[in-house]
Amino acid sequence: MRWSVIAIGVAFSLATTAPAVAHEPPFSWTGLYVGVNGGYSWGKASADLEVFSGSILLGSASRSIDLNGWVAGGHVGYNWRSQQWIYGVEADFQWTGEDGDISACSPAACAKASFELDWFGTVRGRVGYLLEPRSLLYATGGLAYGHLSSDFSGPAVSISDSTTRAGWVVGAGFERAFDRSWTVRAEYLYMDLGTMRTELGAAPAPTSGAVFNAPPNGVVRMDFTDQIFRLGVSYKFNEPYAPLK
Repeated sequence: MRWSVIAIGVAFSLATTAPAVAHEPPFSWTGLYVGVNGGYSWGKASADLEVFSGSILLGSASRSIDLNGWVAGGHVGYNWRSQQWIYGVEADFQWTGEDGDISACSPAACAKASFELDWFGTVRGRVGYLLEPRSLLYATGGLAYGHLSSDFSGPAVSISDSTTRAGWVVGAGFERAFDRSWTVRAEYLYMDLGTMRTELGAAPAPTSGAVFNAPPNGVVRMDFTDQIFRLGVSYKFNEPYAPLK
């Protein structure tokens, strides 16, 4: 009798709970979402200095500067699902603390160059594959844009410059849903913002005693690339709250 009561109780429990689990809908990746993210970036500015007299190149020098720092911002996007594949578009905007500088000295004087990435944003496509209903592995790529600032100081120049540059970005990430409306992600991006060109104006002649047809002028061309790792959390709209089983 005792075992019969226990068996009836187990059967009743399964009968009342199994349909709820069976009819619980899986996480829906399709739809609009917004989120926040933060992380760290490892940027590099490759600077080339050229000194001209008219159209004649008098001399050149190249240096690389690390622009490392934090990144933080927000993102918005939309996904579509086709069987195990997820297709989407996403835009984000980031504030950064990336900056770096370099100094060089000669027996006569010293010069310093400083660079900073003030902010950047991207507009990207995303293509992902569902490893299981709640886990998405994806690749991403598209347009990148950002605001770069530079300062140059030396015995003959003191110049500040800034510009907004456009380039490209590619990357990959992993995203996982942890209830009906929320996901978390880890993401890596590689970004190239192209070349920033700064006119330094009059520059000291690299060869003392030489006579030139035009006063020497300096030009700095800086190529900026960035590697970004960040974590994020997203909220997907139009989903009722219920923890996933």
